[in-house]
Amino acid sequence: MSDESADEKSGNFLLLLAAGLAQFIVCADYFAIAIALPPMAEDLGVRAIDLQWVITGYILAFASTLCIAGVLGDRYGRKRLLLLGIIIFAAVSVWTGFGQSATEVVIARIALGLGGGLLMPLATAVVSHASARRRLARDIALLTGVATLGQALGPVLGGVLTEYLNWRWIFFANVPICALAFLMVTFFSSESKDPEAVGRLDVGGIILLTLGLAAVSIGIDRIPHWQTPVWASLLGGGVLLLLVFTIVESLIAFPVIDVRLFANRDFLGFATVGLLANSVWCSLVLIATLQLQKVLGFTVLDAGLFFLFMSGSVAVASFIAPVLERRVGVVPLVRFALLLQSIGVGVLFFVDDAVSLSIGLFLAGFGCSWGWALPQAGAIRSLPREKSGLASGSILTIMVMFGNTAFVVMAMVIDLHPSDASGEALGIRAAAGWATLIGVVGLLCSLILLRRITRAA
Repeated sequence: MSDESADEKSGNFLLLLAAGLAQFIVCADYFAIAIALPPMAEDLGVRAIDLQWVITGYILAFASTLCIAGVLGDRYGRKRLLLLGIIIFAAVSVWTGFGQSATEVVIARIALGLGGGLLMPLATAVVSHASARRRLARDIALLTGVATLGQALGPVLGGVLTEYLNWRWIFFANVPICALAFLMVTFFSSESKDPEAVGRLDVGGIILLTLGLAAVSIGIDRIPHWQTPVWASLLGGGVLLLLVFTIVESLIAFPVIDVRLFANRDFLGFATVGLLANSVWCSLVLIATLQLQKVLGFTVLDAGLFFLFMSGSVAVASFIAPVLERRVGVVPLVRFALLLQSIGVGVLFFVDDAVSLSIGLFLAGFGCSWGWALPQAGAIRSLPREKSGLASGSILTIMVMFGNTAFVVMAMVIDLHPSDASGEALGIRAAAGWATLIGVVGLLCSLILLRRITRAA
């Protein structure tokens, strides 16, 4: 009996490691590219602003695939689709690394987003199905903690690879990690499906969501450059498409995102807090990167290494989260995460020296780690186990959608200010102020929406 228990624990650990590697490369790749955009643009002979779609296009494809990945996994097999996502991510990484023009790189990045959109929710779904109910929160926290570590280490890896090799190696480095993850998922996970997952795919919903997100993102991004009627029409049209998407999804039998999940008070609360926490996280990476390079004059390598202050706290937070969750519960820890995020980003608003920035990043790292992992664990645990794929895909889509929107909004806020040194500094500070406000709103939402959950616990 003890041998079987040891084998079970070993297999569960290896599955967590395999799924964690899959999520790590997706998160690390995204944040590594964010810090490497200036040298990347110089190498391709364009302005950095011309490569905006390297990030925005990737996230749009990523979010659109996220919402369908859970449904596809529930219907056709979570392990099978996870392996397909790993293959796509590895193959397109090679294509992106060899890209010879800005247009080709942008197209390749959009394709890369499709692979990443399969990896994130299906890795979570595979682990959710394999974990015992009593271990689910711990396993999800560890898994998403590894993904959060990828977000924190992304700027470091991007700086090191760009400085000593070339920005292309950010993509080439994905291949061996994908190969290892593919082998481990193949041997240490079992296939699972949802027996109730039947019906046709919601193609119309996917189109509405993708077009709506694209219109909103472009509309926000173009506010400083286009006349008001143009960007306002595009932004309003995007919002209208998303409203239509929400209505349609609530009426059809097999939606790509089941908005009826939000009738569950627990799921609604964790999803709301999670999307606000991730919005702060994405904003912080952009703001801190520009603060270091544009205001303090750091090189790409130095800026990447400076993020180790946050990477260290993220690593610690990721692995102490299960222990703290068992002792104090998910809800108090989520609230504390939003508080630390608000303080960390607030430091960037009030001061602009390197020492204060290091303290802010260190504190924010704890909040970002817990604010990413624990709302997902709480939301998934609030629903029946057979809906794990749909639940993980839904909450990840929502968190990524709002994180990307926050990224675009902060870039727009900075772009509204003059392009000289003092103007950029003012823009970065203004963005930090807005990000701090988002964190405070998230904290208030956790106090209101998660109150009933605390009492029930």
